[in-house]
Amino acid sequence: MNTTAATTTASNYHITPLRGILLGGFLAGLADTIYPTVKTLMAGKPWFTPWKGVASGLLGKTAREGGMEMVALGLALHYFICILAAALLFLLMSRVKIVPRQWVVLGVLYGIAFLLTMNYVILPLSAIGRGIYPLEQLHVHAFWHILLVGMPTAFFVSRALKDSAR
Repeated sequence: MNTTAATTTASNYHITPLRGILLGGFLAGLADTIYPTVKTLMAGKPWFTPWKGVASGLLGKTAREGGMEMVALGLALHYFICILAAALLFLLMSRVKIVPRQWVVLGVLYGIAFLLTMNYVILPLSAIGRGIYPLEQLHVHAFWHILLVGMPTAFFVSRALKDSAR
């Protein structure tokens, strides 16, 4: 009988800041990869359409006309953005004490902030030149960003911050 497993407690599992950032960012990126890919397939379009769209933020129309290298670039940029945003969240949480420490509340706020920043700051400054989420549908996109991006990132980042304080 394995007694080690029976005596191990949850307090033995610590998440370092780097691991929390990478896990939160990667899982948010993964969830936010699956959703638009499935949604695009259900609309009868090729699965890679959203990822060429991400690459077009950097390269403009050239990305939409490109092949699988543009899909790979779009996916790489997508994960880079999610992991970088998780790192920024960790930095913000470690420096600003008024940021909520409860991961669910933080996930809601972070998901909304992520969506608004992407739609109204990053995308207008990119080669796309405008936000892609119309105002009348913003609440639907906010729900999915909270669930798919905000919650996994906030869970792992807040856990890493808590564990690094020990």
